[in-house]
Amino acid sequence: MPGCGGHAAGPRVVDAIERFHLACLERRGGSIGVGQRKALQSILTCRTEAMGGRSYRCDHCDRDHFAWHSCNHRLCPVCGAADTAAWVASRLEARLPVPHYLVTFTLPAQLRELCRRSADAFLRLFFSSAARAVKDVLKDARHLGGDCGFFGMMQTWTQDLKLHPHIHLVVPAVGIGAKGALKRPRNAKWLAKGEVFAARLRTLLLKAIREKGLLGEAEIQSLWRICWNCDVENFGSGENAIKYLGAYVCKGPISDSRILAIDAEAVTISVKDRESGERRAVRIDGAEFVRRYLQHALPSGFHRVRHYGFMHGRSKEKLAAIRELLGAPPVPKPANQPDETAPAMVCPRCGEAMRLVGHRTRAPPHLRTIPEVWNRKSAA
Repeated sequence: MPGCGGHAAGPRVVDAIERFHLACLERRGGSIGVGQRKALQSILTCRTEAMGGRSYRCDHCDRDHFAWHSCNHRLCPVCGAADTAAWVASRLEARLPVPHYLVTFTLPAQLRELCRRSADAFLRLFFSSAARAVKDVLKDARHLGGDCGFFGMMQTWTQDLKLHPHIHLVVPAVGIGAKGALKRPRNAKWLAKGEVFAARLRTLLLKAIREKGLLGEAEIQSLWRICWNCDVENFGSGENAIKYLGAYVCKGPISDSRILAIDAEAVTISVKDRESGERRAVRIDGAEFVRRYLQHALPSGFHRVRHYGFMHGRSKEKLAAIRELLGAPPVPKPANQPDETAPAMVCPRCGEAMRLVGHRTRAPPHLRTIPEVWNRKSAA
């Protein structure tokens, strides 16, 4: 049940951004793009007077409470938890009764600068090329021999918030042939080798980069000569793969639980070592922390989660046919709840339902821009 209480004690991501965003703008303002500035503005004004809100009355304990509106920006460290839970639940419900594989394409380090310089054009090429690579490989009779379906997510960060673009694709091990017959992998325990996917991605992406003129021929030729990376892992029913992606779908690159300390000059975060699995503390200059965080704001209109093949929204009939052939029940349609059945706001003091008694409108645009900083107020 939603409430309107204050936040938990301890340092938060938003506290670090509030403290160091001006230093970041002064030091790196010229390299911070419009999309990143919009993300910063949304984060700074989320759940403040600038966004307006609603007044509630608790008749049980005879108190008034106020809940500020959220910004709902996908990079905001405060928003997104409810959307994440709903996404995971819907994907789990729609799973097919076949093995699922997590195919992860990692961008070579030599292309990260291009990603910074031409993020909008390049990230779209990366996503479309990765999807095409999976389709092309699985179309081959040596692997699946049919049209596949899958969904995936773009992720751009490392544990210490550096730029590291990679794409996770959840691929069910089933396809459909030209005559409507089900197709399964020739090897029941495997989908295809990672190097096969990686080689196909290299061909497709470098061809697209050349056509768009994003890199010179010498740079392209050097990228042809290196090995590209793709990891393929069997995730069984797919439940753990979906939950893994769900942790990043509607959330920013770092959670409050990983903020260990914020002092006058820096932010100390917890980082997990991929080799040992142990955690260590990393201290990052405050302005640099904000810069790293904002660089993960995706271009306007860019969809982080995408669906392809028979999982695309325009292939519902094909997906329904596959479910029927597999003996899987149809996915139930979500019930449309009328407004009056929506969960009520509850009192943070007694837990009883409250009634809406008033609204406060958003501040005018000139008071919702950087560097105007609104004091955050607890709604309790």
